[in-house]
Amino acid sequence: MAVQLGLCVLAIVIMAGLPILILFGQDAAVRQMDRTLRTIQGRRVDRSLEERLEHHRNVRALKNQRGMPIERLGADLRRLRHLIQHSEHHSATQQEALRRAYDSALADTCQMLSIEHELDRPTAGIERDIERVRIEANLESRGIVLTPPRRHDQNA
Repeated sequence: MAVQLGLCVLAIVIMAGLPILILFGQDAAVRQMDRTLRTIQGRRVDRSLEERLEHHRNVRALKNQRGMPIERLGADLRRLRHLIQHSEHHSATQQEALRRAYDSALADTCQMLSIEHELDRPTAGIERDIERVRIEANLESRGIVLTPPRRHDQNA
């Protein structure tokens, strides 16, 4: 009975511990390859190796992600932008609150993507609008969709 129990515990340890050890070994190997790649200068490095290292860095960054997901920020920006565009019947206070919420979401997105912005400065009017347009263009160029494509069945 004790032998069977010992074998059972050994099997559980192997089944649970082996994948963890493989992950640690892979992570260490990739870190070593990354260090080696950084030390090689002027040599042509295998493109697939670079792609694998980049993929591993991206996966590690996703595991250590902090804050709100970028997809959520993009959805918030689209929603707030739509509300601002269709707020002509709201009060001035509500319109200003929407603009401030939009600016806050823009600033959060800029911070996440390391984009410099001047939304924290006390500007208003045309200067603030120009800064918003500049940031929106920068975000669009980085893949954040702020204006969804129009469908053919939508009316003007």
